[in-house]
Amino acid sequence: MPRPGLFRSVFGRVTLSALLVSLLSTLALFLVVQKIVDDDGRAMLAREVDTDLAGLADIYLSSDVTELRARIADRLAMNREDGERSWYLLTDPAGRRLAGNLDRWPVIASEVSEARYITLPDGDRMFARATQLGTGARLLVGRSSYRGQALLGRLATAFAVAGAGIALLSLVAGHFAARRLRARVEVVNATFAAVRAGRIAARAPGAGGNDELAELAGNTNIMLDQVERLVEAQRAVSDQTAHEIRTPLMHLDTRILKAMESTQDVALLRTLDQSRGEIRGVVRLLDSLLDIAGTQAMRGDPRGLAEVDLSDIAESLADLYGASAEDMGIGFHARIAPGVRCRADPMQMTRLMSNLLDNAFKYVPSGGSIILELAPGPRIVIQDNGPGIPAADRERVFERYVRLDGARGGGHGLGLALARAIAERHILSLHVEDAAPGARFVLQPEVRDD
Repeated sequence: MPRPGLFRSVFGRVTLSALLVSLLSTLALFLVVQKIVDDDGRAMLAREVDTDLAGLADIYLSSDVTELRARIADRLAMNREDGERSWYLLTDPAGRRLAGNLDRWPVIASEVSEARYITLPDGDRMFARATQLGTGARLLVGRSSYRGQALLGRLATAFAVAGAGIALLSLVAGHFAARRLRARVEVVNATFAAVRAGRIAARAPGAGGNDELAELAGNTNIMLDQVERLVEAQRAVSDQTAHEIRTPLMHLDTRILKAMESTQDVALLRTLDQSRGEIRGVVRLLDSLLDIAGTQAMRGDPRGLAEVDLSDIAESLADLYGASAEDMGIGFHARIAPGVRCRADPMQMTRLMSNLLDNAFKYVPSGGSIILELAPGPRIVIQDNGPGIPAADRERVFERYVRLDGARGGGHGLGLALARAIAERHILSLHVEDAAPGARFVLQPEVRDD
C-alpha cells in the first residue's frame, strides 16, 4: 500500500514535533535571557542615573542654580568612550528651560521622582529619572540604552544561529530515527501483507528485543502462530467431517442400490432412485464446499502451481462446449490467442473456466450466443446475451448459495463462489459487467498496491 504523506505519517509527525519543541525551547530560552539582560541593563542605568542626579542635587543645595547649570554644561561637553548619550533638563518653577539638551519636559512625574524609559521625538530611547528641587525647579537626568540594545541584538543573532543549528540537527536526527522506526514497522506490515496473500507461515523478524517494536513483533508472531493453529485445526475438522459424512452417504447409496436390485415395485424404484440423486447432490455440495475452503486457504501459496498453457485448456473447453451449444441451439464463439501461458494449477483453471461457461449456459435461452475470449495477460472473458445480472447483484452472485431466477437446471449456487476462490488463489480478479444485453465475466491479474 502507498506510504502516507508527511503529516499523516506517525514518524513524520514525531519528527516535526521534535523540531517544533526544539524551536520553542530555543525561543523560550531567548526570552528568559532577554528578560534577564533587560532587567540588569535597566538596573545598571538606574544606578548611573540616580548617582548623577544625586550629585547634581547636592550641587544645587550647596551652591545655586548658576553652579548647577555650569555642571550640567560640563557634563554635556564630555564625550563618553562607550558611545552612550546623556540627557539633562533643568527647568524653573514656571517650566522654562534653564539648562540641558532637551527642548521640553517629557511625560514623567518629578513630584514622585519617577524613573522610566522614554522615547524621544527623534526616536532615541533613554532611561530617565526626574526630581523636584527645593525652590520648585525640576531636574531630569537620562541615559541612552545603546549598550543594552546592542547586547540584545547580538544575543538575538546568536540564538537565531543556534536555533537554526538545533532545528537542522533535530531534523537530521529525527529523519534517521524515523527511517529506522518506519523500516521496523514496515517489516511487521509486510508480514501481515504476506499472511493476507495466503502465506500463513510468514513471521515478523526482530522479536526478542527489549523495546516496544520488538514486543510488537513478538506479539504479532504469537498471534500468527495462534491463527495458523486455528486454520490447521479448521482444515483438519473439515477433512474429517467430509470423510465422516461422505462415507455413510456412500454406504447408504450402496444399500439403496441393493434394495433397487431386489425389488420390482416401480413406485418404490422411482422413490429409491430419487433418494440416490439427492444423496449424490449432497455429496457434490460437500465436495464444492471443501473445494472452496481448500482453495481459499491456499490463496497466494505457490505450491502446486506450474507454468501452463491456458490456450490449450481454453481450446479443449471450446471443443467440448461447442458441441453442447450446437445441440442446445446456442451460438458459441471462441477467440483464443495462441501461446498464452501463466503460472497456475491446470485443474483449477479448467474448473474456473468451466464453471463460468456452465453459468452462461444456464441463463442463455435457445437462439442466444456465448463468447469465450482469451488474451495475453492473461485476460479471460466469457460473455453471453442472456437476461444479464442486475447491478445490485453483480457482487452478490459470487457469494455461496446465491442463485438468480431464470437458471436452467439445478445447482447449489456454489459455482461462481468457487470460481472467485480459484481466481484469488492465483492472484487474479474476477468480476461481472453489463454486456448490454447479457453478462460479461472478466478474469484478469489483480491491481496490487505497492
